[in-house]
Amino acid sequence: MPHVIEAASSGRAKCRGCDQQIAKDELRFGERQPNTFGEGEMTLWFHLRCAAYKRPQAFLEGVAADPAAGAGELAAAAQLGIDHRRVPRINGAERAPTARARCRQCKELIDKGAWRIGIVFFEEYRFSPGGYIHASCARPYFDTTAVLERIAHFSPELDAAALADLERAMTAAHAS
Repeated sequence: MPHVIEAASSGRAKCRGCDQQIAKDELRFGERQPNTFGEGEMTLWFHLRCAAYKRPQAFLEGVAADPAAGAGELAAAAQLGIDHRRVPRINGAERAPTARARCRQCKELIDKGAWRIGIVFFEEYRFSPGGYIHASCARPYFDTTAVLERIAHFSPELDAAALADLERAMTAAHAS
C-alpha cells in the first residue's frame, strides 16, 4: 500500500516528527510500514511539514503518488533532506544546560550556555535521541547551513532574536 496524504479524520493522532497532535481535518502524511506486531501494515502519521523535514524519501514518494494532495510546495524542503543526508536528523536547538554533552562532529564538549542542535535517528519506526552538535559545527556536519527553518519548526519556543543569535553562532568558525 502506498504512502497517503489525507485530512485527519479526528484530532487523536500524534505526529511522529514533533510529538504534537494533528488537528481534525488538517492534512497529514501517512507513511506505510510493515507491521512488526502482526500481519499487514501500519501507518506512521506526520504533519506534512514534519514528514518533509524528517522522512523526505517517503514524503516525496507520497507526493509523487498523489500530486493533487497539496503538499508539492514542501518538495524542495524534502529534496534538501535527500541531497544532504544528515539534515533530516535535526530535532531543534537549545542553549546547553550543562557542559557534559560532546559534539558529534568535532568531539569537543559543548560549553554550558552555548547553542547546540539536537540530533535524532529514525530506528524501529521511531526517532531516537542521537546527541548534539555545536551550532558552529552545522556546516561540516550537515554540509549546509540552510537549516534554520527546520530548527525553528522543531523549536517553536525560540523567538526571532534567539533564532538570529543561533544563525550567527552557526556561521561562526568553531575554535577547536
